[in-house]
Amino acid sequence: MRLLTHNTLRNNSAAAKGGGFPLRIEASKVVVQESSGDNVDEVEFTRGILGMLDWKALVEASEAVGLNSLPRELTEDMAKDSDFLRAVYHVLINVHVIEGKLTCPTSKREFAIQNGIIDFRLEEEECI
Repeated sequence: MRLLTHNTLRNNSAAAKGGGFPLRIEASKVVVQESSGDNVDEVEFTRGILGMLDWKALVEASEAVGLNSLPRELTEDMAKDSDFLRAVYHVLINVHVIEGKLTCPTSKREFAIQNGIIDFRLEEEECI
């Protein structure tokens, strides 16, 4: 699971009562891949998606997997800094949670992560 994916996930079960975001990450295995290099597409992709991200959730997720490189606050000037945008791209795309679990902040329901795939299957009574 990439941290970009995590930034969009929530627990939509009835028990979450609309408060299933952000899911807390407990990672037991994380793999960090390196980028192919100085890529303009990485900068443009990150610049385009920056406004859609929940920044606080991304910072918390990156810290949960042992990365402390993101600033707590995001400013407009940062969106103009290519080095910053490449660093954000790295966190969003190159960091993969392979094993662990996600926990709903409201219901405390846990969702296992195995081989980078989250098991979001709910029991029928959780959907009501």
